[in-house]
Amino acid sequence: MRHRLGTLGQHAALFTALSVAFIGAVIGAVPANAQSTEVQPSDRSFMVSLRQANSWLVPVSKEAPTRTTNAGISNAGRDIFEAHSRLDVDLLKSAIDLGIVLPNDVSSEHQALINEMAERTGDNHDRAYATIVRQAQGGLLVMATQTRATTQNTSIRTLAHQTLQMLIRTMTVLENTGLVDPSALELVTAKAQVNAVRVIGQNIEPSDRELLVLLTQHSLWQKPVSRESSDRARDAKVRKVAGQLAAEHTQLVSAVTEAAGQIGVDLPVEPTTEQKSWANAISSSSGEELDRMYANLSRAANGSLIIQVAQARATTKSVPARIAAQTGLTLVLKHMLLLEGTGLVQANSLQMTDVPAAAQTKSNNSPPPQPDDSSTSIGFLTGIAVLVVAGAGTLWLVRAIGHHGEHRR
Repeated sequence: MRHRLGTLGQHAALFTALSVAFIGAVIGAVPANAQSTEVQPSDRSFMVSLRQANSWLVPVSKEAPTRTTNAGISNAGRDIFEAHSRLDVDLLKSAIDLGIVLPNDVSSEHQALINEMAERTGDNHDRAYATIVRQAQGGLLVMATQTRATTQNTSIRTLAHQTLQMLIRTMTVLENTGLVDPSALELVTAKAQVNAVRVIGQNIEPSDRELLVLLTQHSLWQKPVSRESSDRARDAKVRKVAGQLAAEHTQLVSAVTEAAGQIGVDLPVEPTTEQKSWANAISSSSGEELDRMYANLSRAANGSLIIQVAQARATTKSVPARIAAQTGLTLVLKHMLLLEGTGLVQANSLQMTDVPAAAQTKSNNSPPPQPDDSSTSIGFLTGIAVLVVAGAGTLWLVRAIGHHGEHRR
């Protein structure tokens, strides 16, 4: 099943949902960077899934250099082994601190996968390793992004952030081997075969077009409002963060423009109506109100966008779109961390709500509408289902690869 970005209309509706309910200081609201020990079921599921993935990625990657003569696979195996081993240490420490019990034993399915890979040699091994590991990491990327964007537990947020940074790098290392089959770019593989490394054509996927449009519109409102906030914000920390965001959006615009030129996508020249309303709200405020508005609206918008960019990064078959998604994912992740570091981001800015635009208000005396967790929960369950199904189907994928490898011989 192919995961794609939704329609532009759906994206606009989602951005509308990230309304100015996040505006203003809310009396009694918890800052996003305040220590939180509450663990949601979605947080626990993320940690369990990450532990299960590490349980087979670590041993399979450890053996990869000894089972190949391909320098790219050898380097990728060492890199992935070290990265997932370090991540597993931090994961177990966080679990102990939070009182979460994680599985210690490798599942029967994953043990069978480890055994299957141990029997492979040469090109048969290399293609199987590159394909199944890249597919597994794509599923982890989507789940980690969802957790990073919405969790209110600071320990788990740090773990998800670390996971994303690692995956952004190691996925690229695998892709650069040239042995990752396009089937690995589908988060759930129903029919997967590896015949050879197929040349991906230049046909424009709707999801690639929408990715570039979304990133462009995000910069069209974030860059000028960040530049303005760097001049007008009262808090020196906010001014510094806003200035950095404004400067780095130039890098994002450049990457997106280059990709659009290569694959033939016309980019918008204006942000959406909702984004204009956010920019106007920030521009019409001043002092502490401006600081709070800028930090919370920007963090909410970044949190929504990064989930969609992560899905595009995991699934796109277009190299130019992948490069743009990689740049967007790296920068948006960094910007979320910087905004949270201002100390002004409220916990409800980490959630997606169903508050209509008409309900938005700048008044500090009126409490914001309570967030509806349903969309967030659905997003988490979708990510979890993707990873579980992908993991369960991995063994089948390897067997399919093996059968084709045997037929080729």
